Amino acid sequence: MILDGNSLTLQSIQQEIQHPTKLSITSEAKELVLRSRNVVEHILETGKTVYGVNTGFGRLANQRITSKNLKTLQVNLLRSHAAGTGDYFSRETVRLILLLKINSLLRGYSGIRLEVIEALIALYDHDLMPAIREKGSVGASGDLAPLADLALPLIGEGSFREPDGSIGSAAAVLKRHEMEKIELLEKEGLSLINGTQVSTALAIEAIISTRNLFYTMTSAGVFSTEVMLGTDTAFRQEIQQARNQDGQAYAGKLMYQVMQGSGYRDAHVDCDRVQDFYSLRCMPQVHGSLYDLLIYAEAILTREANSTTDNPVTIIEENTIVSGGNFHAAPIAHILDFLAIALADTAAMSERRIAAFQETTQSNLPMFLMEEAGLNSGFMIAHVTAAALTSENKNLANPASVDTIPTSANQEDHVSMAPHAGFKLRQLIVNTSTIFAIELMCAAQAKDLNPKYSLAPNSEDIFQLIRMEVPYLKKDGPLSAHIDYISQLVRNGAIARILVRNSQELA
Repeated sequence: MILDGNSLTLQSIQQEIQHPTKLSITSEAKELVLRSRNVVEHILETGKTVYGVNTGFGRLANQRITSKNLKTLQVNLLRSHAAGTGDYFSRETVRLILLLKINSLLRGYSGIRLEVIEALIALYDHDLMPAIREKGSVGASGDLAPLADLALPLIGEGSFREPDGSIGSAAAVLKRHEMEKIELLEKEGLSLINGTQVSTALAIEAIISTRNLFYTMTSAGVFSTEVMLGTDTAFRQEIQQARNQDGQAYAGKLMYQVMQGSGYRDAHVDCDRVQDFYSLRCMPQVHGSLYDLLIYAEAILTREANSTTDNPVTIIEENTIVSGGNFHAAPIAHILDFLAIALADTAAMSERRIAAFQETTQSNLPMFLMEEAGLNSGFMIAHVTAAALTSENKNLANPASVDTIPTSANQEDHVSMAPHAGFKLRQLIVNTSTIFAIELMCAAQAKDLNPKYSLAPNSEDIFQLIRMEVPYLKKDGPLSAHIDYISQLVRNGAIARILVRNSQELA
């Protein structure tokens, strides 16, 4: 993969993380890095006081550091800021953080030597992933604590997370790979730990999962509509065009497309059911709103992946260094909160469809999806599980970005809380995946309870995939393993890929 600080896309990032390559840098990016470093060297020659170069940090910015202590200052910065706690990020997440950090440093604003960037690339190319604690960043002044964990191994300190999940000391791992530690010069420690790469990595992972969920929820909603003898009339393009919302138009088009060929739909074209309940009829509107947010969020994250988010920054044209606030992760926190709200709403709609499956008036099926309800409780408690997760989602959707808290003796008095937003959304995605899994399990049971009609091809493909492991239930039995199996199909994108394939064939 060739990096230049400007050309990453979410598609290329996803491809790289799933199938890692070696990294290289364009000659233009190398030139910018060299010129940016020359600005730092010039400032040192003039003796000017510049934040991060020859001063303390945060509230200590007014403390001038003598020339003989400038290298020690950078090492102390990494050591003191490695104060994270909690579990370690997965190696896959660390790889993404490392990729984003390298790309950001190539933009020619950070004043860091090319040798330091090449040392980071060496870690990436040798599959050496620093052990990074998850908790400890408030998403402003950069993701300081986790990025300190990322940077410490460069100087032979800190730890790596081994492929088997164990934690190995950086010094021992570097020795095993015959790699040398480096010596940091002025500003380099600050450039390494100041940035939004951890928050951005969490958001990119969430975007990938949420896009899968968008296609999954479309399939689940259509499947439920079919077996509840609902109509595709509300999905017609004329209705969506009247609203003039792009996301709604796309969501409705997908639903209408993949419901064609449904024997269930054709069986009641002239029935007296005038319109379906909201959780069937209004899916284009609700799902479409999520899709619009996805498009917006992807644009924000693409820009962020190709941004300089440390402080201060070099201005090559003026041969100077200026302080600003690019480390503030408000754009990331806001989109994480937006997505959490919209995703919780779509999950709540799924829970309503699951509830409809439990009684006869809306589903046209036996109570609790059981032939002998009463003797059997059927899917009663599967719905309770979905309800529990839906209510948990409501708490998780509470915005993190409004919960700022002052740090650094009030010098850093407004922070983004983007990592917290990312962690909440990560759990919300897990919950939502399970809710849609329960809906799909109910829909498959409904199909077998009324087998005389044929499903549309998309729903049939999903039904067959589910039935590979989850049987039709004639009597009560434990449901947890079945839910887990379908949840895995949701989370690994298997359900989403079926719809993508079928919609392309229909287009």
